Amino acid sequence: MITLTDQKKAIEIYYENEKFTTDKRPWFGDLKPTKTGDFTFAIVGDRCGITTPGVFEKGLDLVQELKPDFVLCVGDLIEGYWNHEEEAHEEWDYVDHLLQKLELPFFHIVGNHDYGNETMVKVWRERKGFEYYAFRFHDALFLFVNTEESPEGMSGDFLKVFRKVTQDVTSEPEKSKEYVQAFFNQMMSMASKEDLEKGNLPNISDEQLAFFENVLKENEDVNQTFVLMHKPGWKTKDTQFQHLEDMLKNREYTMLAGHLHQLEVMKRNGRDHIQMGRTGACWHGEGVGSIDHILLVTVKNGKTNFNVIDLNVVSTLEKFKIDEKFN
Repeated sequence: MITLTDQKKAIEIYYENEKFTTDKRPWFGDLKPTKTGDFTFAIVGDRCGITTPGVFEKGLDLVQELKPDFVLCVGDLIEGYWNHEEEAHEEWDYVDHLLQKLELPFFHIVGNHDYGNETMVKVWRERKGFEYYAFRFHDALFLFVNTEESPEGMSGDFLKVFRKVTQDVTSEPEKSKEYVQAFFNQMMSMASKEDLEKGNLPNISDEQLAFFENVLKENEDVNQTFVLMHKPGWKTKDTQFQHLEDMLKNREYTMLAGHLHQLEVMKRNGRDHIQMGRTGACWHGEGVGSIDHILLVTVKNGKTNFNVIDLNVVSTLEKFKIDEKFN
């Protein structure tokens, strides 16, 4: 494991240099310490699968206006599942261009669409270097967990259906809900209950858990820990995820994930678990959390506030505190 330390000792970045011998990194830009130790960061939700054109771009415009100290995501920034590297690189070229234009530090995490088969893994490593890492920023620790180890890809028949609906939504975004509903109906007819449940399970190796255990031991003095992953492991009975929870039990932490495109907030073990909604990805049903949004997080005097910004009311910059809207 290697530690990159800022001169002022306010920032440390951790990754496994012996395993990941590359000069590529899953982030853009450089973190800079703040004068007071207080800071803000933004989180964007899933852009894919089945992105609605323009929504993610609108979210990034807002992030740029808000000027947080850095930006995080919860994965699924491209449609992915390509069998040819050229298509994967083309998608990443577009998204990476948008992220670099932000001129803010941006930290990636692996989603199933980003990393869904051997080709996607190869392209990710060529562009991003590695899949899990951590950093300390003042008195907060951030863990970026890869829930997508050993991806199995999509079947050929299902992939054809998926490609068709992504094309339809791109061509006629005003009919996106109609197309997505039809896609879900077809998906349910093609996949078994076991397949659907398996698709939501995290896959976290012992090696990855050992890495995070070492990082946690080196940072026992932080005030809080933010754990980011793509699939919300707390909605499963996955034993590896439970091991991760056990490592965190004696500290203050918040878990954040995406994948299901619905904003939900719950308490588990007395800690906040936030399932991000979407930032351009397709509709996944009705409900109060069925929104395109970003999350703005403020850490001040050791206390954290979360504000949901609904992109449908972004013109007024209306903000909704999670505690007020969802509890």
